Amino acid sequence: MSTENKTGIEIELKKLNSNFNIFNKIMSNFLVIATTESTFKKLTNDQIKKVVPTVSETIKSINESIYS
Repeated sequence: MSTENKTGIEIELKKLNSNFNIFNKIMSNFLVIATTESTFKKLTNDQIKKVVPTVSETIKSINESIYS
């Protein structure tokens, strides 16, 4: 395998890895939203406004745990 071909393959693998990392972040956020969606349906707008900061912190913590 030539050096140019190997470098091209490494670049493509790095792109794939980056795409998978982005996909994992999106899906981890989706998981939190999906599991709390039924809870949100039962809440008023004011209650949702109170809960969202906590959910946002949970999502942030999940992402930090996965990607740090």
